[in-house]
Amino acid sequence: MNDGVKRLDIGCGTNKVPGSTYLDVDENAHPDILHDLNKFPYPVKDNSFDEIYAKHIIEHLDRPQEFLAELCRILAPGGTMFIETPHFSSYVAYSEVQHKLFYSYFLILNLIRPLPLKILKYEITFYKTFRMFGIKYLANKCPRTYERFWTYMFPAENLKILLRKE
Repeated sequence: MNDGVKRLDIGCGTNKVPGSTYLDVDENAHPDILHDLNKFPYPVKDNSFDEIYAKHIIEHLDRPQEFLAELCRILAPGGTMFIETPHFSSYVAYSEVQHKLFYSYFLILNLIRPLPLKILKYEITFYKTFRMFGIKYLANKCPRTYERFWTYMFPAENLKILLRKE
């Protein structure tokens, strides 16, 4: 993929976004930039990437607020950032001992609020089993009601958010 867009993929393991620069702490994954993701700043220039992908990484980090601020620093103005993390009700959230924080719909919003980022899309996703009940529509229409009353009956899978730097 050589479209002139500079992409950064953070901690993606074996699922690297094609055409991206890969930043990770695991040298066995052969990253382009080897760096401890809990140490700031990252060895990347300000405003240097047009797209950033952070899939299933924020839950492994000690300081998520600083992580998001660091991504905002290296994202170019008008650039997009995609974040995906297990919802706190997902069995995946509790399946790895390395997970340090479990995320709700509103916790992510609170972390993003002080940053110069605009939400383009935000959704709670569900396992196939629960899709037939229409719960995805209800959860995304009324996330507070879903997380307060329905989350343990119909556990979510992930939180997916697409942001643009203002």
